[in-house]
Amino acid sequence: MAKREVKVAAVQQGTMPGSSKDDKLEVQARLIEEAAKDGCQIIMPGELADTDYEKFYSKDPEYFEVAESIPGPTTDLLGEIAKRYGVYIIYPMFERAAPGIYYNAAATIGPDGTVIQNYRKVHVAGVQALEKIYFRNGTEFKVWEMAEEPHAKVSTIICHDRRYPESSRICATLGAEVLFVPTAAPGYASGVHWEMLNRMRSVDTGMFTVYSNRAGKEWNNEYFGGSMIVNPFGEVIAAAGDEQDIVLSATLDLSEVDKARIAVPTLRDMRNDLYVKYYSYNTPVYDRLLSRDPAGEAEAVNA
Repeated sequence: MAKREVKVAAVQQGTMPGSSKDDKLEVQARLIEEAAKDGCQIIMPGELADTDYEKFYSKDPEYFEVAESIPGPTTDLLGEIAKRYGVYIIYPMFERAAPGIYYNAAATIGPDGTVIQNYRKVHVAGVQALEKIYFRNGTEFKVWEMAEEPHAKVSTIICHDRRYPESSRICATLGAEVLFVPTAAPGYASGVHWEMLNRMRSVDTGMFTVYSNRAGKEWNNEYFGGSMIVNPFGEVIAAAGDEQDIVLSATLDLSEVDKARIAVPTLRDMRNDLYVKYYSYNTPVYDRLLSRDPAGEAEAVNA
């Protein structure tokens, strides 16, 4: 049986505070072309690649002007590169879906130059960034399949989504073998919030995970880079430091997905029939801790 292999790339761009969207895209296009020339078949820059992410730590109504539709001018331009090299580009961007409706999105552009899928961040961040001022929550996890060999099944989530194991687990149960995760992670999101968490998303699901981050100082925050690619056993197979404007790549042997899921069959043994009992309450179970009648609530939970 022929090997099922796919070469993937995470683009780690240096910060460009105050620069225009066009200037950022010029650098990204160069790095994407570099990856394509090196044989990478799926290429992904970091979260909200067309923005200064630092803007989302404050309220700036004028910054909505950066957003654009998907498809739109940016995906059209990247579509020319995708078509020229026959590659897939996952481009994270500020999406204007309708008047007053905006998303933290990641458009997937296929080798024919068209948008084949658009993922919208489901868990909009509110830890320190003020994303909730700008973005509506997405409502769907998706998987797409490469049209050519090795017909890899691919999914995308965005940054804060990775803190919720349900996100990657759902993508895996939908058939994903490779999960792409663009991020914009500054210093406070490093350490255990980075490598340990990223590796566990592969262990949880038995699939490859690919993480891209930006690097450098952007106004008040320092972005540490650290882009990485993790195999289905949770082993880091490629990692960047704090370098700026680099391409991190690896060739993935998709047979490892099956091997990992045989070794640790967590997806096989999931109990969705049980979990739904707790996830389907109109009032989140966590809120029940605030109940004036803990004993009664406990009985309700255990009913």
